[in-house]
Amino acid sequence: MMRGRRTAALVAGLCMAALSAEAQVTPDNFVGGRVSDLAALCAAGGSDPNVIAAANHCHGFMMAVGQFHAELTRTQGVVGPFFCLPDPRPSLSTVSAGFASWAAANPQYAASSAVEGVVRYASATYPCPPAPPRQAGRTPRRAQ
Repeated sequence: MMRGRRTAALVAGLCMAALSAEAQVTPDNFVGGRVSDLAALCAAGGSDPNVIAAANHCHGFMMAVGQFHAELTRTQGVVGPFFCLPDPRPSLSTVSAGFASWAAANPQYAASSAVEGVVRYASATYPCPPAPPRQAGRTPRRAQ
C-alpha cells in the first residue's frame, strides 16, 4: 500500500515537472478563472519566478472550493456531496499536483471555469461510496 502511494507521488511529481517545463505562469493565469489557468498555477515549478504566488493561489483556491462544497453539502443540506475526501485527507500539494495532472489529461475542460474543473477532478479522484439501498416496503413518514 505504501509503495503504491510512493509510486503515485513520483508519477505526480514527474507530471508536474513536465507541465512546468512547458510554460511559465503569466499574470493572466491569476485572473483568467479557467481550468487551464488554475492548472498552470498548480503546476508552477521551482524555476518559475512566480512559483510562490502561484502555489499560494492554487492552494487557496482548492481550500475555498473544498470549504464551499462542505457548506453546500452539510448533512441537512439539499445537495448531496459531489466528492468524499479520504481519511486522512490528502495534502494540498497532493491535490494541487493531482489537479494539474487531471487538467493535462482532460484538455476538453481547459476553457471551463476553474471551480467546475476542481469539482470534476475531485469527483473523479475522490468518489463517494454508494448510498445504502432503501428498504423495500417502507414509506417515509411525512411531517405533520
